[in-house]
Amino acid sequence: MKKLIGCLLFLGIVSLYMISCEKDDLCDPLMTKTPNMIVEFYRAENREEAQTVQNLRYFVEGNETEIIEIGDTDSTAVPLRVDATSTKWGFTRDRTVSGGVIAETDYIEFNYTTRDEYVSRACGFKTLFTLNTNEPGQPNPVLTAGDDNAQWIQSVEIETPEIENENEVHVKIYF
Repeated sequence: MKKLIGCLLFLGIVSLYMISCEKDDLCDPLMTKTPNMIVEFYRAENREEAQTVQNLRYFVEGNETEIIEIGDTDSTAVPLRVDATSTKWGFTRDRTVSGGVIAETDYIEFNYTTRDEYVSRACGFKTLFTLNTNEPGQPNPVLTAGDDNAQWIQSVEIETPEIENENEVHVKIYF
């Protein structure tokens, strides 16, 4: 009899615990992720043709010790700072020349606004971005050459200013 009462009490407590859980007590990691900016690379001569960048790597300006190595690619996901309204990235590629390979670095500064979106009680918030429009006197993004003053990137174009997911291209880089 004591075992029956103990089992019923245990089942009652487990049942109360299970029905007290709400749907938002579980957090889907895909819903809570602050999206990265999707960048694709294209030929400057043929703006419709994707172009692979040889040994692409990038870093936040001033923090060259934390380089993100991508390799050969025609697109990448670049994170933006959630605690600022601009991020300046150095994009480096390798170019084969007679006598070897040289590394070329150009800098692109992205200006944007942020907004936090509530996901759920369990997940908290995620940050969404809106890239600023390109206006006279306030260009966005700002492209500058590296130390050698020879730009490998010809131009940068904002394709989709709202960065709310990683399912679409946000920026196109032509080189």
